[in-house]
Amino acid sequence: MTNRSFEGLDTTLGGLHLRPPTTVSEADSLVTVSSALLESGASCALLDEPPLRLVTESGLVRALARGTSPEERVAAIASENPNWAPPSATVAEAAALMASLGIRHLVVLDMTDRPRGLVSMEELFDVLVRSQDPMAYYARFADIMLHTTEKGVGRGTSAPQPKTK
Repeated sequence: MTNRSFEGLDTTLGGLHLRPPTTVSEADSLVTVSSALLESGASCALLDEPPLRLVTESGLVRALARGTSPEERVAAIASENPNWAPPSATVAEAAALMASLGIRHLVVLDMTDRPRGLVSMEELFDVLVRSQDPMAYYARFADIMLHTTEKGVGRGTSAPQPKTK
């Protein structure tokens, strides 16, 4: 089986066709944000106002399950200091970081710490699966996970506060 070279483990996040982030206002209600996510087909959104904050589908579900009103402002549940990666990070590095942190989204920040896009675990695994011989993919990813865990990469990190619009 031959590897497809157009996208693979060594492709950088900047080399992917990143979806522009869905943005919402901190004053928007949970119901408004849920509608925006459905409309855009995204699973998370960035808040327009600084500091960098992220709201995810799972965050919305947790809030509603705890009895939060659907009319509550999204700022109340947004994640502060979301995990991020630079455009130079590879698909393999980003996937390993997400797996080690147990997260499904990374904000891709440019050189000026502005959000360039969002990448989801689903998108990364799509690239990984489409581009690799299954056995080579498994062995390489397992090696990356082992070395990432040994080095403690990604543990306890927080995002820098980007310069916004």
